Amino acid sequence: MKMKMPVPKQLPSGAWRCQITVDGKRASVTDEDPEMAQAKAVALRAKLIEQSKTPKDSITLKSAIEGYIAERDNVLSPSTIRGYHVVMDNRFPELMKTKVRDIDESSLQRAINKEAKSKSAKTIKNGMGLVISVVSRYKPINMKLLKYPQRVPVEHAYLDGDQIVRLITACEGDIAEIPILLGLWLGLRRSEIMGLRWESIDLENRKIRVERSMVIDKDDNIVIKDVMKTETSNRVLDCPAYIVAKLESYQPCPDRRVGPVFHIHYNTIYKNLEKICNRCGLPFVGVHGLRHTNASVMLSLGIVDKVAMARGGWSSKETMERIYQHIFSSDKQAADSAINQYFDQLIAHENAHEETEPVAPQQV
Repeated sequence: MKMKMPVPKQLPSGAWRCQITVDGKRASVTDEDPEMAQAKAVALRAKLIEQSKTPKDSITLKSAIEGYIAERDNVLSPSTIRGYHVVMDNRFPELMKTKVRDIDESSLQRAINKEAKSKSAKTIKNGMGLVISVVSRYKPINMKLLKYPQRVPVEHAYLDGDQIVRLITACEGDIAEIPILLGLWLGLRRSEIMGLRWESIDLENRKIRVERSMVIDKDDNIVIKDVMKTETSNRVLDCPAYIVAKLESYQPCPDRRVGPVFHIHYNTIYKNLEKICNRCGLPFVGVHGLRHTNASVMLSLGIVDKVAMARGGWSSKETMERIYQHIFSSDKQAADSAINQYFDQLIAHENAHEETEPVAPQQV
């Protein structure tokens, strides 16, 4: 049987890599020339040459991250890989050129300090998380010695009660109307909305199965994932009659309700939502702000945490409460009113009590 030739794949650094299996173990060969990389891989597989014994810790951090990604490219989410490439190409530039063996807690701290001038604490910590995961494969790193800039609490954008009504009215008839409603009413992520297929919608019984998502990979290609972000992301939601009617009108022919529901660009929801908000004077909260709004509605209605987590597909109660749920101004006002009324009544009762007590006659 003819042996299949290894296919060279270009790395972000510009080098070419061929991956092969030798004695049941995965091996990689890289070279600046794709044909040379292929030739070396064939020779290594035929055991005409030995694999390079160059110490792994002599490679640069950027090359080490490339290898880290390559070893996991079949199990990592395309969006996760995209995020890793963003870190590799845009964060800690001096550190990326440094050999792994020369990286220690001091050099990591210097990189953090430099990034802190222009990046948020969250961005720095997320990027450094990848760096430490890679470096720790070659040498121990004491993460407790690293100091990050103080994280400034960010109030995520969401719509208040009266603004929700205005948005639902304003988006009527827009091509992004149903996606906006799915985010606002059911709390779907944009990736879940774009990954929705007609086969996952039961219009008769008013059910929607959230079981796929659409993400963008590092090359800006669209990827459909049949495995969700977390196990709890797979869920079945009741679809309100209002949205059912919109879906039936959107595709009136039952025979054509197959495949993807929405044939629009990934950014259309974002752009159209921005236009709608600007047109009717609403704050632009972004597509994810619709999900924040839905979580806040559940908080306002007193939906118990376990049910709210199941509806929103959160695996962490702390994440839902700390990041997604916000208190509506109307609820704050109701609380203020109730508290003020309570104290007013206390004062009124005390004053009434004093007025009814007998007053001792004054001596002349």
